[in-house]
Formats: sequence, structure tokens, C-alpha cells
Amino acid sequence: MYKELGALPSEIINFKSSKNMVDTNKELVWDVENAKAETLLQNGAQNYFKKEFPDLNQAFVKEIDTVVCIDEGCAHKDISGHGKLSIAGGGILLPARSADERIEIAARLFKELGVKNVTSHEGCGAAKLAYGRDNPDSNPTKEQVNEYAKIWAEKVAQKMGAGVMADHIPLAEMERPAQFHNARVLYFAAGGGFNPNKEKGLPMGFVISRRHVPGDYALEELKVAVGIAFGGHGFGEFFNDKNQFVIIPLTSDAASLQAAEEEIKNALAGNENFSKIKIDGVVI
Repeated sequence: MYKELGALPSEIINFKSSKNMVDTNKELVWDVENAKAETLLQNGAQNYFKKEFPDLNQAFVKEIDTVVCIDEGCAHKDISGHGKLSIAGGGILLPARSADERIEIAARLFKELGVKNVTSHEGCGAAKLAYGRDNPDSNPTKEQVNEYAKIWAEKVAQKMGAGVMADHIPLAEMERPAQFHNARVLYFAAGGGFNPNKEKGLPMGFVISRRHVPGDYALEELKVAVGIAFGGHGFGEFFNDKNQFVIIPLTSDAASLQAAEEEIKNALAGNENFSKIKIDGVVI
């Protein structure tokens, strides 16, 4: 559930499905969150987080027991206080030679981290991409994609063995509006274990768990998230050369920060929206 609705004008509380109303709702949410975004852009990420969130290190957890999507609505969600690993679609886009191998790779990765709960969520963009990958030339319904996401989480949990659960998060229980993504930033967590819900009030953003996934794949997730942010289901045209989408590498030292910023820059160099993106990291 989008819990900041109480701070918004009353007309946004009951979202409508029409395009005009969704566009209006986007504008309202953008305006409400704009002061925070402008301060981040003007002051720079290091100064912004040092001043506004001096205890940001508490958002990094050592024990991870739940897998969620990189979607900001999942990454910012408090799931019974558990430590979360953010990975697109719960790992549904991991590179593999076959569907069985993909399940094996995900199960092994999650088991090594001590995961006990694998989640999927309603309206998952990663699941839709995976559905298209496995069913070329298809035009799936929302229901088909949701079921596909659920089955993925169930198969991975089953592969991991006894004691591991699979859960599905409805849109109504996510920490963003149901009709669109309100991420203004992307957290590229090179240090791993980043859980934005542990530090209240952080700018809404996708979360890439750089430390816990293969480097090349982390950059593919980065591209997927940027595509969502600038697409019709994100703020899209609201971003411009002044009001940029901010990618925030989070590292433990200056050398790691420079390396993370460079790999992000190289990965996105050919992106048509590159001028509307600011790469601005933080040493924790």
C-alpha cells in the first residue's frame, strides 16, 4: 500500500484507471516528492544523505531471508522486519541455458544467502519480460503474467527444499501507486544487503543488489529499471536535463565508488535518455 497517500491531495487517494487520471496522479505524486528530489540533485548525493540520513548505514542488513523484486514498491516494503535481497522478478531474468538451470541457479544463490521466503508480485515488469522470452510472439494478459510470476517463486522455493516459502505481493500491498512507478532514483548497492525500508523517508527507488549477483547481470537489471523509469509506467517525460533520474551507487570506499560509477556510465552510455540521468554515489 502506498502509505504516503495521506500527504497527497484527496483526488489521488482513489486512483482511476483512465490514462488522463493516471497522468494527473503522476503529476500530483511528482510534485509532492519534488522538493526531496531537487535537494538531492542540488546538494549532491554524498552531502544529501550525510545531512538528511546520517544513520543510513542501518539500512544495510547482514542477514537476508527474503527475496523481493527490484521494484521500488517491493524494495521499500517492510516484510515483517526481514532482511531482503532485491533481484528482478525474484531472479526470473537470471541468465541460464534452460528453465531448469535458471531455477537451479536462483535456488543455489538464495540458499547460500540463507533465504527462507521467495516472493513474486502483481504487475511485475521482469515477469512480463521473462514470459516473452519463454513464449515468443505472445501477448499475455495481466493474469497470465501474474500466474507466471507466482509459479516461478513456487518452483524456486520448492527447489530450495523444506522450510522455504513462496509468497505473492498484491499491488495493493506494495509501497507505490498501483498504476505506475514513482521511483526518482535507483540504488546500486555495491555493498549488498541494502534495505531502504530500514531508514524511513528515503527517496523512492529501484534497488540493484550489485554485490550478490553477477556483475554483467547486475548491469542488465540496471538497464531494465532505467527502461521502466523512462517508460509509460514510470515518470517518463517528467525527467529532463534538469530534473534527472539519479542512479546512486552505494559503496564502502572511494575507490569502489569510482569503479561502480564508471561501470554504470559505460553500461548506459548509449541510452537515449543518458542526458536525463545523473550518476552520483555515496560512500557509507
